[in-house]
Amino acid sequence: MERVIVVDRKAEFEFLLRFAGEAFIGEEIVSLQLRSLWTAYCMHHGLDVDTSEYDHDLWLLWGTVSKSGEKDTQNWSNCDNFDDFMCSEMV
Repeated sequence: MERVIVVDRKAEFEFLLRFAGEAFIGEEIVSLQLRSLWTAYCMHHGLDVDTSEYDHDLWLLWGTVSKSGEKDTQNWSNCDNFDDFMCSEMV
């Protein structure tokens, strides 16, 4: 019998926001971790790139990233670059 694990969407997204707010995502390995967490979150909850639900949550995540002072890294320098970086494993 197959076990199904259900991940609470709100709790997982809150974890993502905490990670983005507390981690030094200016370091490449940490920004890659953030993208991996984001990709897993999207897969767990069936979020497809460039849909309203995806864009809404990514915008909220960008808000946390930009408040942390990590708006300009080697992987992104604005919201559009952030979007491109975060979805690169899903497209």
